[in-house]
Amino acid sequence: MKALVYEAPGKGKIMEIPKPVCGDDDVIIKIKACGICKWSELAHNSTGTTLAKYPCTPGHEFAGVIEEKGKNVTGFEIGDAVTADNATNCGDCYYCRNDQSLYCENFASIGHNIQGGFAEYVKVKKDKVFKIPPNLSFDEATVAEPVACAVHCMDVLAAKPGEKILVLGVGPHGLILGQLCHHSSALKAVTIGGLDSKLDILKECGVPVIKMDRNDYSVHEEAIKKEFPHGVDAIIDTTGYWPLVQSAFKFLKKGGRFIQYGSYHSNDDFVIPPSWFNNIHYNEQQYIGVSCQTFCFDRALEYMGSGKVKVDKFITHKFNLDDYFEALEVNRTDREAIKVIINP
Repeated sequence: MKALVYEAPGKGKIMEIPKPVCGDDDVIIKIKACGICKWSELAHNSTGTTLAKYPCTPGHEFAGVIEEKGKNVTGFEIGDAVTADNATNCGDCYYCRNDQSLYCENFASIGHNIQGGFAEYVKVKKDKVFKIPPNLSFDEATVAEPVACAVHCMDVLAAKPGEKILVLGVGPHGLILGQLCHHSSALKAVTIGGLDSKLDILKECGVPVIKMDRNDYSVHEEAIKKEFPHGVDAIIDTTGYWPLVQSAFKFLKKGGRFIQYGSYHSNDDFVIPPSWFNNIHYNEQQYIGVSCQTFCFDRALEYMGSGKVKVDKFITHKFNLDDYFEALEVNRTDREAIKVIINP
């Protein structure tokens, strides 16, 4: 079958590899769509990811139809439209035995150290397969993995009735979390972003937004002061952009919590004065890291199927597998891009 293969970080090409063999507890999914996760795929194409095992076929956001199933697989039929949870935990390490599967010492992921979805077929264990709601397309269903990660973030956030929340950023995860926070127990959740095309997606979903001026942060800071004169109870940062974090953090209430959802990808302007930590200390604020997910796919697909998380406007570009590297470059350079999809 045809697949994208990285023999080593930064050394990827489209080539023929053996089609996976279906085991008794497996299904073989014929890939209809696989989404580019911007930061993961760019990492594969440069320095690599810490989780990856090379040679590697990336692609952890995918959907397709069941082509084959093992003899122990029940509840699914050939031809079913499905997606899959890419995350696998061992169930036997210290963290797994303490009901903390996300911290598994032997954590594995399709698209990193297990063959991924930028291929014609992928093999998945039966317990990781989920049927796609009938009102979702294959392209839309690829977004289930980012939604699942956002659902885990909401678990950590644990929004209380009456709280006020800021979401920073309007990439895919900001758009998802903006919707999830809007439908949470919070009294009001506002998303901040700089592109009208992406803010318009949230507006259509009824989500309050604030426009950010990249050249003049005072614009959104004044808007935040007007909207939340007493500050906010929680901030979720999906941008990984330190100047914006500094700009927004001052609006966090005493006792508030800041969730770092996006990784910091640049050392530019990354200067943290000691007073910043002292303020966290004296104000009894919390700085919380959130990363990926385990066992959140069911709820993610329910949110998507219900329409509370709408992703149809996310699909901005589509390419075939032979044009993968063109697609990756579009995702890297086009600020209007949200989800770039490969249709093998």
